[in-house]
Amino acid sequence: MSVDLSNKKIIMIHGLAAKPPPEIAHELWRRTLTENIRVSHRLLARSLEAHPDIFESAYWANMVPHHIPDDAAYSKLLGQQVDKVIAERREIKDRFHVGTGEKVSGFFKDRGLDLVKLLAGALTVKDDVMTRFLRETELYDKDQYIADQMRAPLENALRRAWDEGREPIVLGHSMGTFIGYDVLWRFSHRRTVGFGNYNKRRVKMFITMGSPLGDESVRNLLFARHHEGHSLRQRQYPTNIDFWHNYACLGDVVAHHKNFHDIFYAPMRELKLFPANKKFRSIDYVGLHNPFEVVTHAGNRKREKRNPHKSFGYLAQPRLGSWIADYLLDRLR
Repeated sequence: MSVDLSNKKIIMIHGLAAKPPPEIAHELWRRTLTENIRVSHRLLARSLEAHPDIFESAYWANMVPHHIPDDAAYSKLLGQQVDKVIAERREIKDRFHVGTGEKVSGFFKDRGLDLVKLLAGALTVKDDVMTRFLRETELYDKDQYIADQMRAPLENALRRAWDEGREPIVLGHSMGTFIGYDVLWRFSHRRTVGFGNYNKRRVKMFITMGSPLGDESVRNLLFARHHEGHSLRQRQYPTNIDFWHNYACLGDVVAHHKNFHDIFYAPMRELKLFPANKKFRSIDYVGLHNPFEVVTHAGNRKREKRNPHKSFGYLAQPRLGSWIADYLLDRLR
């Protein structure tokens, strides 16, 4: 039995700009998400493989000055690490999910892992991850020409989806989440050419993974900051999101402000910016397990190998896979 996916579009926007070439990045994201869905929805995964046009990447890394994509050798090794994440997801199925509270320590103990060492190891990647993150956020803030170029791939992908009569979702990681937020805000409130005729269009889901949007310094980069205290409070938020789910992995230094309820969800619900049926419209999934191990090379042989910020560990999350499956199967109401 095949699934009719003709009106669906999964638009994926990556994070920090050290990336493989666009076609490889796209394939790794597509494959990880498809294999996540296959664990519980084998026929749906087959339909996704038969309709690769469902997936589109809003790739912006090549808009960053002096960006050099990862070479073929590194990309091949990256693919092998992605395969390990997929294999773990298949093997332990929904137990891949950590949960919160007291469950966390037991979860890692069951896997023969030391939680304290894992958290300490996560911090060893902080300087590298945060240095790149801060460098690119500064570029986004200071050079509006480059920022426009970073937003353009997602803006164009959404226009194409809406023009084709599709019901898109936006799946963003890291810096891609606040680029995505800005883009959705612009489509909500801008009246200029290319935006005004899309003001009433919506995205079915906005999925944020490893997002820094909880950080006040990041929110100060967004267009919405200019409308704080505005008499029309809804101008502070996008008005075109049906479901917003946020995912934060244990030890992810970029997503350290991981609870979006008070910052976004509660005021958006108060302003009735989500559709009337509020159940499950906005959720924070936190304390998640991200098993991704970085590619070993000459510069990091003696360093901690886990990077809980990496997108592939997010794309394998069981809850994320089940929600996207519900979207594809028209179960979201």
